[in-house]
Amino acid sequence: MRRLLIALPLAGLLLAAVILSLDGGDGRQRQPSGSGEAVRQGADALNALVASYDLAADRPQRFLVGLVTNDQQLVSFGEARLSFAYLGDGQGDGQGAPPPEPGPEAIAAWQPIPGQDLAEVPDGPRVVSGSQGTGVYAARDVTFARPGFWQVDVAVDVDGHTKRAEAAFQVHPEPVIVAPGDAAPRSENHLPGAQGVPVKAVDSRAEPDGAVPDPELHQLTVAEALASGKPTMVVVSTPVYCVSRFCGPITDAVQELARRHGEVMNFVHIEVWKDFEANVLNEAAAEWIYPPGADDAVEPWVWVVGSDGLILERFDNVASEAELTAAVEAAIGA
Repeated sequence: MRRLLIALPLAGLLLAAVILSLDGGDGRQRQPSGSGEAVRQGADALNALVASYDLAADRPQRFLVGLVTNDQQLVSFGEARLSFAYLGDGQGDGQGAPPPEPGPEAIAAWQPIPGQDLAEVPDGPRVVSGSQGTGVYAARDVTFARPGFWQVDVAVDVDGHTKRAEAAFQVHPEPVIVAPGDAAPRSENHLPGAQGVPVKAVDSRAEPDGAVPDPELHQLTVAEALASGKPTMVVVSTPVYCVSRFCGPITDAVQELARRHGEVMNFVHIEVWKDFEANVLNEAAAEWIYPPGADDAVEPWVWVVGSDGLILERFDNVASEAELTAAVEAAIGA
């Protein structure tokens, strides 16, 4: 996992986040890069960047894509039309790449990063700076028929004109990270005051005396939360050291949900790092985001777990307040 400690302009946050989400953690890009077409001419030319962390074949799932112009403006708001095509398994037969095979189509709705004060939310897509609206387009229940390499064609209508961009991405045979239908790991995550545990291993925003800014999320271990028989929301994030800088806002959104629904549902935050400087993950975090077979650990993630201990839903990288709220209300039957 690459560490990103420098501050980035808001307009560059989305670009950095989706590019780094495709990085193997050692500076090398996974194949394919997912960074859109090789060269697009003009400052306002559009590039698509796949922001999903863990796509798998033969199951409905959430698909995320960000849109960035060459001059690092964002396309935000409204909806985007997605058309997918299968490119092959990447093995090759010496005859050259086969033609793309048409796949599913979907409508993706723009999802903002939590915590933004958006003075205006237009009905349709707009080219904006990051300070005017940072987010990604999310399509639900997209199913890829088989593993391998795929391509997405993204179309948005901006100021009466259709802009398009393409990006390639990989689909695995099975999810690498715990997914809906799986049993949730019964993690023994660190709680405030634990003997011999550095305060930053509990929460990277913890004060030297061990106080955390989100105490509602640090009252139970995941194991205790699941044993209670209540549904549980688990957020694995590192608000201080997050690659994308989206961890803090998403953790804050989960904390607000805990304040509103804490009597009927459990909410748990697991800090990613046991020792950031030594590059050591918390064992509990690794159970969720770095299982055997994973290329590298990426964050943030949010899971909703049913009262039976099975994963109901998961959110990778970007999750809006509306998405998280809807997931909580579905879990508690509100």
